Amino acid sequence: MIRIKHKIVFVGALFAALLLLAPISAAFAQDDERVGENRGVDVIAGPHAVRVVIINSNPAAGFIQMAMFITDASTGETVSDARVILLANNDGEDLESVWTAHKVSPNDPRRYDTRMNLGSTGDWIISVDVSSSLGQGGAEALHIQVPALKRYTSGSLVFFAIFGVMMLGIAYLFWSVKRENRRRAAVLLADASVNSDAVLDGAEGRHKS
Repeated sequence: MIRIKHKIVFVGALFAALLLLAPISAAFAQDDERVGENRGVDVIAGPHAVRVVIINSNPAAGFIQMAMFITDASTGETVSDARVILLANNDGEDLESVWTAHKVSPNDPRRYDTRMNLGSTGDWIISVDVSSSLGQGGAEALHIQVPALKRYTSGSLVFFAIFGVMMLGIAYLFWSVKRENRRRAAVLLADASVNSDAVLDGAEGRHKS
């Protein structure tokens, strides 16, 4: 019984470790968002200056998360009423996708975020189109290649490894419990058999006497 309790504690600790990894990953993501503005691509979309920043991406899976910082191209002032649309074109596959960017925080009215999922391989051209009280304009911002073979990232491999270890631990726990139950059943059966033999031997002894 003590061994089984130790195994249950081990599996519980494994679950707790996985839960602790989630906020740590979120903290790294927030760090990326804070420094992201300094490593973007600057384009001019009509009267707007746009800095396009890739916050998170997995090109092999076609996933991209971006932030756009919109200002007045003439004065550098914040444009808080912008409507930001991103167009993704894949000429090789004759595909076009459209996404809308949204504000994420009132603390930074320049910033508009979007998540894109490019559903086909090949070369994609990402364009940004901005309209506001200043006017409207668009420009090409990024060229992204989605590889033909979708590869697992190091992060996904780590996740699968942790998940596999967790499943093995749970399977081992259940197997150990079943083995312990079978052992106890065998001991009880053996004790019952011994007791039965003793009763029969006593009955035979009384019958002979």
